[in-house]
Amino acid sequence: MTLMDYDAFVIYNPVGEDLDFVKLLVSVMEAPPYSLRLFVPWRDHAREDHYVSADLIQNKCRKCIVVLSNNFANSEMAEFQLKYATSLSPANLQNRVVPVCIEKCDIPEVLRFTCTLQYYKTDTRPWFWQRLYKAFLKHDREADQQVKEGVNLPDIILDTSCRKIKHHWSVT
Repeated sequence: MTLMDYDAFVIYNPVGEDLDFVKLLVSVMEAPPYSLRLFVPWRDHAREDHYVSADLIQNKCRKCIVVLSNNFANSEMAEFQLKYATSLSPANLQNRVVPVCIEKCDIPEVLRFTCTLQYYKTDTRPWFWQRLYKAFLKHDREADQQVKEGVNLPDIILDTSCRKIKHHWSVT
């Protein structure tokens, strides 16, 4: 496991309320007690293009926080970044993408089966930041536990024989 420069790459449309939420996200998550290191396009890098985004997402950031709203689909760059991030972890098995809905909106197809954090629900907002932070801890805790205990992989036995399997079908 390589040491990443950032805990998360923030994928969002930098227009309107999305930008306001990202400013709040940064002020809360980069400060104690969370102290995450977030890469925020248009804040941390003046030139934003597909190659730079892909390199940062793949090689410099452990996870991606995706800020979803009705405005999200209006940003070609945000859609590219989301598709690239999800391609690195098909079915989100590594929990690499953490979607956050800031308003009730349509979820992009690539995130349909991913659990989303819903900031717009005021009744769960007191726990929102802690739940978002836990998305960063879960994977690391499991990895640390495996390193401490050692991972024993089962013996793999390859059957290279080409035996024909006969099926007996009965029709009644």
